[in-house]
Amino acid sequence: MVIKNAKVVNFDSEFLADVKIENGTITHIGHGLEDDEVLDIEGRYLLPGLIDLNVRTLDDKINSDSFTKLAQNAKSGGVAHIALIADLQHPINDEITLEFVKSQKVDIDIYPLVMALKDEKSLSELAILLKKGALSIYTPSDINEYLLARVFEYAKKSSVVIHIEPKNGVFRDVGVMNESEVSFRLGLGGISELEEVSEIAKILEFANYYKVPVLFKSISTPRGLELIAKSRYAYAEVSVHHLLFTDEACEGYNTFAKLSPPLRSKEQRAALLRALQTGKIDLLTSLHSPKSIVNKDVSFDEASFGIDALGYYLPLLYDRLVASEVISFSKLIELTATNPGCFLGKRIGKIEEGYRADLVVFDPKSSTHVSVPSLYTNQMLQGGVEKLMKDGELVYG
Repeated sequence: MVIKNAKVVNFDSEFLADVKIENGTITHIGHGLEDDEVLDIEGRYLLPGLIDLNVRTLDDKINSDSFTKLAQNAKSGGVAHIALIADLQHPINDEITLEFVKSQKVDIDIYPLVMALKDEKSLSELAILLKKGALSIYTPSDINEYLLARVFEYAKKSSVVIHIEPKNGVFRDVGVMNESEVSFRLGLGGISELEEVSEIAKILEFANYYKVPVLFKSISTPRGLELIAKSRYAYAEVSVHHLLFTDEACEGYNTFAKLSPPLRSKEQRAALLRALQTGKIDLLTSLHSPKSIVNKDVSFDEASFGIDALGYYLPLLYDRLVASEVISFSKLIELTATNPGCFLGKRIGKIEEGYRADLVVFDPKSSTHVSVPSLYTNQMLQGGVEKLMKDGELVYG
């Protein structure tokens, strides 16, 4: 197949070209390419399929229906690869659950992470699970320090990056949103930024001691980003929502603004945007953790943390970050495809000869309506995903 008249967007450039695909791989990029099968996209954008390393299923359930729905959302959002966070119901911490996740036949690639702990006092069979095909190890940061040290030892032996969510259960026992004037006014328990910052500082000491790389999941504080930027062994992921909203979105007890980590203050959001523009953020995520309406249409205290965001992810990114001139399209691709692709160890995330033909055709002149209940419900976003290809085969559009 040849994709003709494509406006190719890579992490370092934008250019017009034809792209030839053979046996699921990009073999030639140039002009005047021919093949028996031709797809003329008439100057629309051609992007590498997006990669999101922080995704959960609906209500954290593990069943075939939830994976089918997850894949449908991913395709409509321009996402070709996801890393599945392991703290689901049931947690991915044994061979049976891992094999079930890996057995799902969907049109996108799902890379399961595995829980570091089997229970509060013992590790999962990490060596076995990693050999059985788990992407890497996932853990919240507030586990027992002795067990945490052993997790780092296993990661070092297996040469994997640990995915860590900087959180502390003590703070979460009393807090449901950012600790601020807004939380005081609403009478809701606050989660201090100190939770995230102190946990990051602790984990960085482990990372620096063991010389093991860590990917911090969904950082929400500027101070956290500063600490991570000083380490040779740490990477920072930030959700798009923390770049776009503040804790004022929780006004009126809006449970769709109840996210983990919580949305922060105006000043912190502004600092996150500056960090985005100055290169202190390594990856972006949709933070997709959809919850059924029965788990959101309750009191704020009782509502589940999470947002349904994968199905409109690329249009959201384009509308709020690229069309609004916050960052360039190439920078967006770096943060959502090229950089996260480095954590998967495969030739993905770029449109280059020899890379897999996991591609998105994106039309900036169309629009996407957000119909799911979320922070963006009923909003019209600029741009739309027309097609998604996996290994050169059309799976959406």
